[in-house]
Amino acid sequence: MIYDGLRVLDRSSSLAGAYCAKLLADLGADVVVAEPDGGDPRRADGIDGAMWDYLHTSQRSVSRATARAWEPHADVLLRDRPGNTDALVAVTISPFGYGGPDDALNELGFTEAVLQARSGALAGHGHMTMAPLTVAGELGEYVAGASAALAAATAHRRASLTRRPEALDVSILEGMQLTMLTMPTLFARFPGGRMAAFRFVMIPGNEPCRDGNFAGITTNTVAQWKALARAMGRDDMADPELDTMIGRFMHAKDVCGALNAWTGAHTAAEIEQACTDARVPVAVVGNGKLLLEWEHLREREVYVPQPGRDAPRGLLRPRAPFRMHGVADRTMTPAPLVHEHDSDAAWSARSATTVAPDDGTATGPKPLAGVKVLDFTAFWAGPFATAWFAAMGADVIKVESVQRPDGMRMAGSTRLGHPEAIECSPLFHASNLDKRGITLDLTRPEGVELAKRLAARCDVVCENFTPRVIEEFGLDYDVLRAIKADIIMLRLPAFGLTGPWRERPGFAQTMEQLCGMAWATGYEDGPPIIAGGVVDPFVGAHAALALVAALDHRDRTGQGQLVELPMVDVATAVTADQVLRYQLTGEVGGRRGAHGVYRCQGDDSWVAIVEDRDPMDADARAQWCATRTPADAEAELVAAGIPACAVVPGYAAVDDRQMAARNFFEPLTHAVVGDQLFPGFPVRFSDGPQRYWQQPAPMLGEHNREVLAGELGLTDAELARLEADQIIGTAPVAPGGG
Repeated sequence: MIYDGLRVLDRSSSLAGAYCAKLLADLGADVVVAEPDGGDPRRADGIDGAMWDYLHTSQRSVSRATARAWEPHADVLLRDRPGNTDALVAVTISPFGYGGPDDALNELGFTEAVLQARSGALAGHGHMTMAPLTVAGELGEYVAGASAALAAATAHRRASLTRRPEALDVSILEGMQLTMLTMPTLFARFPGGRMAAFRFVMIPGNEPCRDGNFAGITTNTVAQWKALARAMGRDDMADPELDTMIGRFMHAKDVCGALNAWTGAHTAAEIEQACTDARVPVAVVGNGKLLLEWEHLREREVYVPQPGRDAPRGLLRPRAPFRMHGVADRTMTPAPLVHEHDSDAAWSARSATTVAPDDGTATGPKPLAGVKVLDFTAFWAGPFATAWFAAMGADVIKVESVQRPDGMRMAGSTRLGHPEAIECSPLFHASNLDKRGITLDLTRPEGVELAKRLAARCDVVCENFTPRVIEEFGLDYDVLRAIKADIIMLRLPAFGLTGPWRERPGFAQTMEQLCGMAWATGYEDGPPIIAGGVVDPFVGAHAALALVAALDHRDRTGQGQLVELPMVDVATAVTADQVLRYQLTGEVGGRRGAHGVYRCQGDDSWVAIVEDRDPMDADARAQWCATRTPADAEAELVAAGIPACAVVPGYAAVDDRQMAARNFFEPLTHAVVGDQLFPGFPVRFSDGPQRYWQQPAPMLGEHNREVLAGELGLTDAELARLEADQIIGTAPVAPGGG
């Protein structure tokens, strides 16, 4: 196991804390959960009990009193609030984080549904003619848990050498702002952006089919939309006016009419096949029943038996999302009984024999200083993972080509049609800060040879193409391992390196549609609605965690390895409740609806309330809210001890007093987009970095000379020839040259 011997004490009470502990346990850590007298209140019968077992598989349980003897020798402590501890790395997970004017609100019991209002996520989902729509599934808690696990592993890597204790502070609110929207603060402020509040449902999205199922269709690029138009038999819709999401919104009646006519005449499986043949990302919208039926997931054993004394025979749960090809998966053991391990001997004192001299230079200024990464990833999931490495001090070299730049450059640009459009994508910028950018045409031998020479100097190589692409380039793991024996390679395929769906393209929306997130999100009695991209950064956080773990394993053993992290494995890990519910009850559940969201005074003004803490009934509450502004309703409710948040647009998050006090947004200047405030990560480190970002995202090919001459020794003449041959460059060209 990767983290065999890592000691984790979980004293947290949130889903985020439990998921953090689960991920570390999946990687082999010895996780001990401290439970109150009578056991964790989240233990229960039925689906709640099954979820507790899922989250606490392969862990031990002790009483809180017993935990006090274990805590001084813990490598990682998980908790709800800060305080003194002898643990090496202490991780506090709370709704707002600490260090700002709203610290006291962490004690009030703010739920994810209400925090979505303050993060801006609530304002961005649903229809403008209806109430803002809460994204279902507690995805923000899961995101915070994955962020906490990643930060804990990274901090432990440094603290285990320096022996300086580190305290980490994770904000669920900041995690939502970073992941549940696609950089709204930047989209509003980049050149060509709009400071406007709006919510929408993607077109195309989850389209109703003849058999009663839904086909989830995604077109993030112009090529995908045109391919879909051809598959529909509607070449007239391969129109430049419809190439973008905004263009399709402007013609929504006609576009949706054509989509519904096509999908309504076919079964979801037929639409799935037609889109797959056209290489348009697609999925039948999944739920707890369908997820257990699909051949690909069964062949790859995405769902495995839940071990447990009381688990129903044959109950399936998601496997661990990490597939480490250089080390065996952990053998799962049943979730513990209450205080089952009180009689176990407490952890002994940490050994001093492995401690490096604390001369201030053991790990450099940041935890991953000295690590070099060759980054072939594009769009959001892969770049999010490597952005963490860049923020933590690694040298990340991002590789694009002038023939095919990172697709996010154009898919998310605020200046389409402008000569500088390729440098005006907020999502590209936010995911590629502090990286060096080069171009290499990997379809040509000379480009591949240069990539191999760079790989020989790197610790990690990352890619997220469909599996055949990197193999056709001749840059798969076996090739790289022959170049550098201890190389670590991360592959992020949508559906995995094997199986019937191996070659299918897939984006975050595809995973949200397939894995149940869309199924649970939507208005009551309405169609499913996708969560809006959260899977990408969620996968990125898991990928970065897997890489940090693989680096630690290499440091101990000298062995590199292939890390496979399919997007579908991560997405299914956080919708376990749906497959467990179906197996236990035979029910697939419905949409969450817009519960807890009330209209206030003003145009499109709303407040979100934790209803079960409010003594008023729904009708009285609605009347009460209608006579107040959102800010006034929030203030009065919070003063009465009732958690509530005004619904604010996503672009307004830069003005949030708590996030501002915690310096969540950091200033940088870019040659094209000017001065901007970029979000960091939802974690504050006591031992740094106090600031995540130092340099803006690279322009296309900006560091060709710096990397190829500085790292590989290429001469000016060689660089000039490579540029003339369009193997490198700084401006996009059509594939094939010209």
